[in-house]
Amino acid sequence: MTDFSTYGTTPVEAHERLASARGKCPVAHSEELGAFDILLRYGDVRNAAKDWKTFSSRPSAVRPVTERARVAIDWDPPEHTEWRKIINLGVDSSTPGRIEGLVRADTAGLIDSFAAKGECDLVAEFCEQVPLQAICHVLGFDPEHKADIRRLSGELLASLKEPVRLQKAIADFSELATAPVLARRGKDGEDFLTLLANAEINGRPLEVREMASTLVSLLLAGHETTVSGLSSLLYEVLRRPELRDRLIAEPDLIPVAVEEALRLHPPVFGFYRRVTSDVNIAGVEVAEDSTVYLCWAAANRDPEKFTDPDEFRLDRAAARHLTFGFGIHACPGQAVARMEMTVAATELLRRLPDIHLVTDDIRHEFRGSETESISSLPAAFTPVA
Repeated sequence: MTDFSTYGTTPVEAHERLASARGKCPVAHSEELGAFDILLRYGDVRNAAKDWKTFSSRPSAVRPVTERARVAIDWDPPEHTEWRKIINLGVDSSTPGRIEGLVRADTAGLIDSFAAKGECDLVAEFCEQVPLQAICHVLGFDPEHKADIRRLSGELLASLKEPVRLQKAIADFSELATAPVLARRGKDGEDFLTLLANAEINGRPLEVREMASTLVSLLLAGHETTVSGLSSLLYEVLRRPELRDRLIAEPDLIPVAVEEALRLHPPVFGFYRRVTSDVNIAGVEVAEDSTVYLCWAAANRDPEKFTDPDEFRLDRAAARHLTFGFGIHACPGQAVARMEMTVAATELLRRLPDIHLVTDDIRHEFRGSETESISSLPAAFTPVA
């Protein structure tokens, strides 16, 4: 598999190539993006994610490596430890409980906005909106910025392989993100934007570019990935009326459905690491300074770990997928994403119990390197006043 990258395939094609490669060797290789080895097995991916000393995030967790401010996912300890503390000012274990009521109210309002029509595009009118409103609650952004955040995050993802376009996208996004932070410098407050404005790293105030990179990272990771996850969940559920009806009858199974959607369709296909010393992976020698791809998508469909790995099943044991990463770089907002997806699906099925997709022509696509998404989910249902 010498020509593999997420820039050159669809998610369906990528899964097919990864499955084919797994049958030949536990570590595949590609000459794309400067050349990299692909870890395909669940255990190998998990172990590499845990071993940050051997599998370093420097110089970047994405490829190609571009000129941009580094964020927490690009650092190793000790720098990563300090940056993770900054991230935790905005997202921690208390966040899901703090905003769940707001997410539920937002979800109800969104359903109200299209319930009387009897039809909607679930991506544009629902899946994009729930996480966008949630991240504004989490970080303290004014809701009037929602449209700009959505537009600029899309532009940033779309420009990852075009350096000039990428720099402009980062600059535009940074300007939007940092303005409310700079307005809070020297002021008191417990909201994240105020905490970030007065935060220190290694005993010094954050530079403006560091504030910007932190916010851009949180805004992207905090809503783009959940848009993808929620879209995939509704795609899997609504294209099977028997599954939809079962979840309506047994709503306690909705969190299980959330995990299956995340396993089958990880919003981020994987991240890259640099090997810091010669290492043997499943009998394959990987040389120092080589790039390896920790492929969450391949690990999540490893038949040695998951029975019927390509099937959506509600009878699996507790979630063990690697969609949110593992080790020190595990996603800090994963509990928030799970809560948003669960609340959104629960309310949608409760309010519109006969909702269904009106076309089979629905495709997962890659947006900006590793991010998987669905662009449209046309649905219909009995209108509700």
